[in-house]
Amino acid sequence: MKRGDDPMPEESREEGLAAAFVDLADTLVSDFDVEQHARRLALHCAELVDVSAAGVVLAADDGAALTALASDERTHALESAGVEWGEGPAVDCCRTARPMAATPLAHARARADWPRFTGRALELGFALVASAPMQVRGTTVGALTLFRDRPGTLHDAQLRLGQALARVAAIGILQQRALAGQTAVAAQLQNALNSRIVIEQAKGALAQRRSIAVDEAFRLLRGHARNTRRPLADVAREVVEDGFDPAVQDG
Repeated sequence: MKRGDDPMPEESREEGLAAAFVDLADTLVSDFDVEQHARRLALHCAELVDVSAAGVVLAADDGAALTALASDERTHALESAGVEWGEGPAVDCCRTARPMAATPLAHARARADWPRFTGRALELGFALVASAPMQVRGTTVGALTLFRDRPGTLHDAQLRLGQALARVAAIGILQQRALAGQTAVAAQLQNALNSRIVIEQAKGALAQRRSIAVDEAFRLLRGHARNTRRPLADVAREVVEDGFDPAVQDG
């Protein structure tokens, strides 16, 4: 893996960029894993941007929980500690949804804003951080942080590249969340339809067995479900599949 000090040949870099964007856009798969997707983002950034390592902090759907991923174990340990402490550039970026320019960790601002994170980062050999939100159309799913071991700065082009990769990764995550939401709604609708079907079947079966009106059969079903505190569909399914008679049970 490139460490930020060794320039990548231009042709290889262009090929790497193309592969990275394709990889991060290829999310419509049955075994999609959001944490693996975020780690691939970190690995691509560590390889293609002029940095030593990259970390990703993901926000849960409700925004309440954060999960740290990274391109290597050193960075993962640091980002995980930052999440635990509630401080660091990625945590701030998730909260504000605003990018953070390259900041030397020896700077007083870093020590003031993230005292524990900065101290740990310096101990681990990091010298500079920059962060960008993983954001699409106002929705933030996490933050990407770029780390360098040596002092200096990151050029705007490098920051824009990191932001572009973060955006593509965010699009993939939001697509998956939307798909999961649609699947959940479809499943709920199907369950409701199945319940309605079995209830109608039970009403008809009970009405025929007892030679009563369908409305009266429904009252028997509903009354038994209320008395036993059971779902109406479960009672109906017993009537259809097992020949259960709620009138006899309630006697």
